[in-house]
Amino acid sequence: MSEARRYGNRAGSLLSTAVLAAAASSALLTGCDSGGDDEQQVYCAREDGTIVDDDECDDDDGHHGSGGAFFFVGGFGGNTYRSGDRIPQQYLGSSGGSTRVSPSDPAARANAGIPSTGRVTSGTRVSGGIGTGGSGGKPATAGS
Repeated sequence: MSEARRYGNRAGSLLSTAVLAAAASSALLTGCDSGGDDEQQVYCAREDGTIVDDDECDDDDGHHGSGGAFFFVGGFGGNTYRSGDRIPQQYLGSSGGSTRVSPSDPAARANAGIPSTGRVTSGTRVSGGIGTGGSGGKPATAGS
């Protein structure tokens, strides 16, 4: 085999290895998207998981959770709910991966990744919060 041909095969081999390495690292980085498992949703609901009007969890209008409503923060199996729906029991409580938060407790709200005061719309997505290794409870940005 000629000297030029031997180097040509070696260069082609190195190029193939570089292309494969780049593709593998791209796939790995795509799989590590920050919006993944840490993303959770917030719902205003009664103790039994029935979604209620967001006003019942709004600490600015005097309700302060007085109707027995709480924020539930969790993944909820990727499901979304509307007012009147009931979150299945399997998603409620720490064994179901959700956290119940008093609307009138600013520190607990902030720790759960939701604004410490004001109205929060049910279904709002947040990242981090209680029970995740996420971003310290900062609200998710639009499009993430």
